[in-house]
Amino acid sequence: MSAKRTADTRPDAGRVVIFYKSIPQYRRRFYELLRERLAMDGIGLELIYGRPAIEDAAKADSVDLSWAVKAGSRSVRFAGRELIWQKGLTRLRYGDLVIVEQASKLLLNYVLFALHRCGFIRLAFWGHGKSTRSTPLTTVGERAKAFMSRRMWWWFAYNERGARFVRSLGYPEHRITSVGNSIDTRALVTAASNVNASSLVELRSRLGIRGDNVCVFVGGMYEDKRLPFLLSACEFIHNRLPDFEMVFVGDGPETELVRAAAAQREWLHHVGAKFDEERVPYLMLGKLMLMPGAVGLAVLDAFCLEVPLVTIDVPYHGPEIEYLVDGTNGVIVERGSDARRYAAVVAELLIDDDARARLQEGCRESRERYSIECMAQRFADGVVGAMRN
Repeated sequence: MSAKRTADTRPDAGRVVIFYKSIPQYRRRFYELLRERLAMDGIGLELIYGRPAIEDAAKADSVDLSWAVKAGSRSVRFAGRELIWQKGLTRLRYGDLVIVEQASKLLLNYVLFALHRCGFIRLAFWGHGKSTRSTPLTTVGERAKAFMSRRMWWWFAYNERGARFVRSLGYPEHRITSVGNSIDTRALVTAASNVNASSLVELRSRLGIRGDNVCVFVGGMYEDKRLPFLLSACEFIHNRLPDFEMVFVGDGPETELVRAAAAQREWLHHVGAKFDEERVPYLMLGKLMLMPGAVGLAVLDAFCLEVPLVTIDVPYHGPEIEYLVDGTNGVIVERGSDARRYAAVVAELLIDDDARARLQEGCRESRERYSIECMAQRFADGVVGAMRN
């Protein structure tokens, strides 16, 4: 990078660089669409990514993109927390708009922030706004994030929930883009329409499902998902409804808990990680989606496939929990509920066909509001705004 630019010098409006620690499956289509949208405005996108973090690697959901730059990364453990150094710093040019994930564990962010403050680049955050976990180490990280957040060139918030928090820091509203975090909802709806009844019957037979009251879990299997709680709730549901069966779709650090439980119970089924349209038939087997722990983009799976989600009001949900309206397109059980209370709510919904039908109608209406196409367009508009201001 060359010498510091003067105050009235504009950055190069032709290039934006995104650093991301790895590329999960659900982001592939977004990056492709964003690249296309930016190209329409004559803006080039350079995506620089590394290896998945330790916890993310266990989910087995990372992908590569042929046009992106895989620069690598290194991880270290400090005070029980993983810190990540992302490579690729040498690829920056003077005046670039650089977008990074808002995460205190990403060490490169601090270097980029210094370059931003010195006037070499313009740095933007992309993220939730505020962490939902509170430990001594994350408290320090939150303070660092809040300090940097107030001094970013631009802000890309996951949705309005994050945007509200950023505004509460005193950050100017006209420099915030609420992107409406999403997945490829249209692809899921199309895939579901192509699944016929006979293929679902065959899938049920292959999994050994005989009961009518089937529920599903989909997502990463880690601590915040509260899998021990869910397994306990499943026992209560099965005791009340003997034809209850549960399908777990996903992998992660706590996969073995589910695998061990399934080995001892013929009504529990673990099918591993399934991505994109591959997961659609498994989710369509369920009457409800059960996720008593952290909820993120899985809420859109529920909407697209009309499998109402039942969760609990916990403080560490992702920002996408804002899409879920209790009693309209899903159910949020009151905070502090135990496994028996959660199981009772699920059992009542399985029995009440009318209540489930109302929630399914809410799912159909809600899925029209969110799409990866809209997300990519909002993000591109934000990039253009950041480059022209």
